[in-house]
Amino acid sequence: MRLSSATRRIPLLLALLLVLSLALAACSRGDKSPQSRPPSATQSSANAAAPVDAVKIVVEEPGLYRVTAADLAAAGFDLATQEMAQLALTAGGAPVAFSMAGSGDEQAITFYGEPRDSRYGSQNIYWLNKAQSEAQPAAVAAADASPSDAAPVTTFRASQHLEASKNYLSQVTDTDDHWLWESLFAPAVYTVTFDLPGYAGGDADMVISLWGNSEDRSNPDHSARLRLNGETIGESAWDGKGWKTLTETVPAANLLPVGNELGIELPGDTEAVVDMVYLNQVDVAYDRQLTTTADEQLAFSLPGATDLVVSGSAGEDALVWDVTDPLMPVALTGAVADSGGLRLRTTVGDAPRMVVLAEPDALLSPDAVLPATGADLRDNPEGADYIAVAYPDFIPALQPLVEHRRSQGLRVTVASIDDVYDTFSYGVPDPAAIRDYMRYARDNWTGPAPRFLLLVGDATYDYRGFLDGSTPNFVPTYLLSTHFVGETASDNWFVSLDDEDDLPDMAVGRIPAQTAQQVEDVVAKTLAYEADTTAGEWDGRALFVADNEQEGFQTIADNLAADAVPASYQIDKVYLGSSDNPTSQIVKALDEGVGLVTYVGHGSMNVWGKDKMFQISDSNALDNNRLPFLVTMTCLVGYFHHPTATSMGEELLLNPKGGIVAGLMPTSESLATDQTELATNVYAHMFGDAGTVGEAIMLGKRDLNLDRNLMQDIIETFTLLGDPALVLQKPG
Repeated sequence: MRLSSATRRIPLLLALLLVLSLALAACSRGDKSPQSRPPSATQSSANAAAPVDAVKIVVEEPGLYRVTAADLAAAGFDLATQEMAQLALTAGGAPVAFSMAGSGDEQAITFYGEPRDSRYGSQNIYWLNKAQSEAQPAAVAAADASPSDAAPVTTFRASQHLEASKNYLSQVTDTDDHWLWESLFAPAVYTVTFDLPGYAGGDADMVISLWGNSEDRSNPDHSARLRLNGETIGESAWDGKGWKTLTETVPAANLLPVGNELGIELPGDTEAVVDMVYLNQVDVAYDRQLTTTADEQLAFSLPGATDLVVSGSAGEDALVWDVTDPLMPVALTGAVADSGGLRLRTTVGDAPRMVVLAEPDALLSPDAVLPATGADLRDNPEGADYIAVAYPDFIPALQPLVEHRRSQGLRVTVASIDDVYDTFSYGVPDPAAIRDYMRYARDNWTGPAPRFLLLVGDATYDYRGFLDGSTPNFVPTYLLSTHFVGETASDNWFVSLDDEDDLPDMAVGRIPAQTAQQVEDVVAKTLAYEADTTAGEWDGRALFVADNEQEGFQTIADNLAADAVPASYQIDKVYLGSSDNPTSQIVKALDEGVGLVTYVGHGSMNVWGKDKMFQISDSNALDNNRLPFLVTMTCLVGYFHHPTATSMGEELLLNPKGGIVAGLMPTSESLATDQTELATNVYAHMFGDAGTVGEAIMLGKRDLNLDRNLMQDIIETFTLLGDPALVLQKPG
């Protein structure tokens, strides 16, 4: 427990129920298997389409690509009638050089493509469109690569990268990559098997990246031994939690062209009670022969002005491109083919050059060619008060709420998340596109500036789908670092639009739906709630629920009930230790109807309190048609971004038979004293100057005392699940 007796700060942590310091991927799957998955570009298919002026070419591996007129015609783009000067190819907004050859259906463009090096996905988007004045076409330049009389090299230094993303650790530091390979509890051995394609003999350099995930009073905490093909090649001991890199030079006698076995052993010979280490990745550098086959591309790096010979199937019709600048490659011409292979000389210069060689049959095809038909979201002359960013299949289900908000006088804009990506991140998934959209709307649209952002779709920390059955990112969240759990979800990040502070500038909420039906259910609950003008006594009841694990929890609840809620509310309390069956009392109160529910105490994703006074199964079973607004002063109940499990907050909101109309919930752990200040501020605005629950939360966060050390975590991680423009039903 993280306690401070001086300040009585109470961390709301239930470590026995959810241990985030270990792999969150190991949490139980619950029932979060998606019924509707957003298709990736590779899953999308473009049939013969209406004519378009631009297409998106999707690539996911590095190499030389060939895109034919037939590929483009299927997406509605007519290449056969275009001249080179009429076309432009870009990636990330930057011009990309390409070549064009052939005619009619045999016409094709060739370019060098690269995947993204991003935690948000590996697919990259290349845009082909009719050239505009500000984006002139770029033809691939040519350089003479005729061989000289110098002795050619026949090998190059190759790299073999070995990695598997199997375990997510939120608390990993100094990197955006929180996915590690294998966990080892000493004593243990994990074996990695790998080949060395084209091995030319000689020593190899091996780098093994490890994460020490335990620490003890002993020193050292960790001990590791490396064995390659049965021979010890290195060992090391170290202390503390964090990264450890082992670097070894392996003699040729220990290496095999095929079937090398690297054993990573934790012998368990330290005095630590627990020695736990994660394997992250293995990199091997070795000498590889310059040889190729007709159906593969060969990429290699050599010093500038180097003569070389490539053996194998390479002939004079092979494409040889210098891709040192991947956006502006250079075609190397003048190579000579003879019985010894293909001879050439890399371009002049002292710096290393990266070269790709490919036979015509080895040119890659893109993963997809898609028509670029989305809306440009920058164009909005009317402006907006309320912006909804939604997964496209959910937009029809959202429409009744859109019309309701418009009937209240709000200017409403609904944007597909795909159009957000196309407009603000060049077509590739990136949460920053949502924030850039909000900034553009504020700074450029007709005022007043937007007040509300509604995100419609579930999110996950497994951006790239490493886990089987992982929920896709219908609408992503942003992951940022926090004090207690490492990185976690922050929808607040999307509406913190000023660089000088991290305070919210708009009200934000999310409907974490995985199906259109779930969106429809939440919309129906929201509309019914606001339409109920004859709520009667139940909307004037406030239920306060408190844990008894720490004395301060019930004191906080008492103070809030006495000071933060108007006297017009009837206060009911269910405190652990003062009730024979708190679960039944909570369910009974919800069934009878309460307008406001506040929980103070320990919590995790799926439970309130160590003694489980209210669980996710209880929220699933609720059948109440009188829906409260929920404020939870706890930990992790709003952890909506788990890829295979459902949080209690999601279940309460998505329950079609009842649950809640909306709720303020955390995606992290924090201290009770800090949470109390937030709840006090939110209630003050909710019953004062704020017309909606979202604006009450926004203003409550803006009023927090930022001199307190951990208050920024409160701002970032307390999340509204529900519509930010919801108008709270209050007693008359």
